[in-house]
Amino acid sequence: MKIKKVLLIVESQKTATDRAFSILKKPSKKYEGMAIISFPNFETLGRVITGARLELLNTIRHQKPKSIQELSRLVARDFKNVHQDVKLLAQFGLIDLVEEGPRRSAAPVAKFSEIVLAA
Repeated sequence: MKIKKVLLIVESQKTATDRAFSILKKPSKKYEGMAIISFPNFETLGRVITGARLELLNTIRHQKPKSIQELSRLVARDFKNVHQDVKLLAQFGLIDLVEEGPRRSAAPVAKFSEIVLAA
């Protein structure tokens, strides 16, 4: 996997919008090759990026499970809790869920190989 970085940043909606428009007007090398996910406050960031979810991201990236059920076995956690965490990570754009196999089970796929946190 080519190194893909994601920048997790805490900023207001207005600041995020202003940054996006400034990049569109005048491209900068500052964020080149990096996806940006912004959070409105540290509380939201802390609810999304937990130790258990970081473990899931690491396991998905390195062990490439074929399903959420396989992922739950790899991390030795309850399927229901892993499923909820995986859905949240996908909702925030940190992973993709790809339907595979005859049963069309959702396989979690890592989108990034590096996470950068900025305050």
